[in-house]
Amino acid sequence: MKLKPSMDREAHSKVMVTSIGKIKFSRTTTILTKYIRVLHFISWSGGKDSTASVILMKLHLHELVDSGDEVKILFSEVMFDKKNNISGHNPDIIKFMHKTAAIFESWGFSVEFLHSDKDYLDIFYHKLTRSPNPNRVGMTHGFVPSGKCAVKRDCKLKPIEKWKTAHNDIEKIEYVGIAVDEPARLESLHKSPNKKSLLEMYNFTEADAMELCRKYDMLSPQYSLNNGKQGRDGCWFCPNAKLCEHEAIYKTSPEAWEKYVSLESEPALAYPKWNCFSKETLHQRDKLIKEGYYQYNFFELNLL
Repeated sequence: MKLKPSMDREAHSKVMVTSIGKIKFSRTTTILTKYIRVLHFISWSGGKDSTASVILMKLHLHELVDSGDEVKILFSEVMFDKKNNISGHNPDIIKFMHKTAAIFESWGFSVEFLHSDKDYLDIFYHKLTRSPNPNRVGMTHGFVPSGKCAVKRDCKLKPIEKWKTAHNDIEKIEYVGIAVDEPARLESLHKSPNKKSLLEMYNFTEADAMELCRKYDMLSPQYSLNNGKQGRDGCWFCPNAKLCEHEAIYKTSPEAWEKYVSLESEPALAYPKWNCFSKETLHQRDKLIKEGYYQYNFFELNLL
């Protein structure tokens, strides 16, 4: 079997800084020099299923991983504004990701935070050169339509695909967080020979995954965002974002929020509405937030 050199902790390190508003995080990545036989990796979103998958990997490591193999945890962070280092994820969720990543590393797993060359603003200001609607050609793209997320494609998935391509000559096994009570998703997963679900292997339902995360104190704050109900796992600028998510960005990163609201005033947008199914404009939502219509103390969790 062909082996590929990887990075070794004894060589040198570099620091990556992510910030949103006035909150900054420094993460150190280390350089290794060794040979990998099989690369086991988990695409980690911070949600219960992928986090539970990492925990199961730790609990059953000797059953899953042979000597010479490596375990890698990947988080693809979507950025709103790379130039100003503003994340597209809620600040407390980013805190949680960094705190939990440090624990994963203490278990001996390597964690990588991946980033695209593009951010949300790149997608927004892109000039359309083709479109099913010829009237939109030459216009500025504008907001991302529901169900047609170019941000997910270009800013979230492409960095993972780029990482896979860079490791093409290593045998890889990808673990996806799909529970045993999600038969349709598992059926689709089974069509890919190099993809597995640890939740399926160890007979975990979605509720079991949630309980395992609670047991290890690794339940993302997204699950307490919406007044104790399960929160949405996604970017704060998504058309599906809730009012409490927008309020959180207004409080923690007012410059980012003002920039987002101002996008609504840009001329000649192919997609001028932040949410094509809502009658509410961003300026109306901004007014509600500033008048204190909705208040939720999501960012008092002090995770760091």
